[in-house]
Amino acid sequence: TDVAARGLDITGISHVYNFDIPQDAEGYVHRIGRTGRAGRSGEAISLVTPREQDHFR
Repeated sequence: TDVAARGLDITGISHVYNFDIPQDAEGYVHRIGRTGRAGRSGEAISLVTPREQDHFR
C-alpha cells in the first residue's frame, strides 16, 4: 500500500507499475519516486481505464 511504502528505500527498482491511479498528483509522484533514484533512470507505467484518462492527464 502507499502508506506501508512510505519511508522505504529499496535499491535497484527499475520499474513501477500502477494498476490503479493515485488519488492526487502528490500520491503519483510518491509512487513513481520509488524508481530512478540516485541518478539512475527508471520507468513508471500506469494502467488506466478510458474513464480515468481525463483525470490522469
